[in-house]
Amino acid sequence: MRLNFRRILPAESMRFELDTQVEPPAGFFPDDDYDLEDPKNLRRIREEVIGEMCDLLEETGQIGNKSKLFKDLHNREKKAVTAIGEGIAFPHVRTIQARQFVMAFGKSYQGLPFYALDGEPVHLFFSMVAPSHEDQLYLKVYKSLSTALLQPELREELMEAYNPNDVWRVLEPFQ
Repeated sequence: MRLNFRRILPAESMRFELDTQVEPPAGFFPDDDYDLEDPKNLRRIREEVIGEMCDLLEETGQIGNKSKLFKDLHNREKKAVTAIGEGIAFPHVRTIQARQFVMAFGKSYQGLPFYALDGEPVHLFFSMVAPSHEDQLYLKVYKSLSTALLQPELREELMEAYNPNDVWRVLEPFQ
């Protein structure tokens, strides 16, 4: 089975600068203590990123209930961190909220704390959702991307991508 990233990672499910920021939310004053090591602040950032990825996944038309998808992704993330290091995270879940396998891509130039195994900020987010019964494609994409993204040149190219065609071009050799 050959992967087709144009089909499983459609243009509408990509965001080239996530809205989530490290800065404190509205209501904090400059002299307030805003500790980025505080678990409450880290949870807020992770939840905002997952929310943005759910928005992008919903844009594909392949999601049932977005709030239930958020809960499924969030619960999956609490069980096991999906930030594998090197600035990469793969928030993913098999769920009845997915009509078919679909992906979303989000990028953060500044990088966001996401409980990465190496403790570094995450810049590239690839979210994957699949129906509960879908194993083959789900695992194939995960394996292909996690292997590909270990290459520093590929990560750099994705950081420089500014439109869907750039992303598809970078991922094409891994289809």
